[in-house]
Amino acid sequence: MLWRIFIISCIFLGATSTFSWEAAAGKLYKWKDAQGEIHFSDRPPTADSVKGDVEEKKIREAPVIEEPTAEAKNPVEHAVQCTFRLKNKEGGASGFFISNSGLAVTAKHVVKGITYSMKAELPGEKKKYVVRILRRSQKYDLALLQVVIDRPTPFLEFRSPESLIPGEEVWAVGNPLLAFRDTVTKGIFSRIFPEKDLKDELKMQKSPFKFRGDWVQFSAPVTHGNSGGPVVDGKGKLIGVVSWGVTAHTALNFAVPSSYILEDFKSFLP
Repeated sequence: MLWRIFIISCIFLGATSTFSWEAAAGKLYKWKDAQGEIHFSDRPPTADSVKGDVEEKKIREAPVIEEPTAEAKNPVEHAVQCTFRLKNKEGGASGFFISNSGLAVTAKHVVKGITYSMKAELPGEKKKYVVRILRRSQKYDLALLQVVIDRPTPFLEFRSPESLIPGEEVWAVGNPLLAFRDTVTKGIFSRIFPEKDLKDELKMQKSPFKFRGDWVQFSAPVTHGNSGGPVVDGKGKLIGVVSWGVTAHTALNFAVPSSYILEDFKSFLP
């Protein structure tokens, strides 16, 4: 069995070129005794226990995988690492991870009418990952995604927007105009803008995208391409998903409260 393991190890390691090798760590010995039984050991046999020649094979230590350090230097940089660009032939916007298994969120209007061919472009990577739409919210401007990726993903933790204080600093992360990747803008939280105020104050029967619910009002500048990206607090915790803004005033913007993600997609969450 040990001999087979050795051969398999040689085949596997010989086919791998991205590992750094250590010097040979020892030898494997193979021989037959007087009864013709084959033996294997990492130590040479005594002369009286061998009949015939002793075969020697060098053994190398297990390869050391060289991985770049991806630890964020601050909470906002971590939010950037959790955010990706969404693209297809029709355009795209932003999305972000909410679990280490590639589960992600974007705005529903970003994936309107789209059923396939979406790709996620992660920060600092050239590879594009397939995206599947798991669910579109029936009420809110939210969509749940699965990014098909074979490694753990960084993800954002949640904070209830109800705990925010007017004037508290917030950051929006996304890909404005799709050309300016991994962009961070800073602003302040204004208030939770009630759904009823769309009717009472703005004289709108429905919100601009015909979605329900209250909104996180914030001043961090955003534009096309930011939609679906996260809005985070100073600790990098998710408070909202960029949805819409008043175009005449780029600092008057609105996000879907992070609590709606937990409400609408709870059956998918760990």
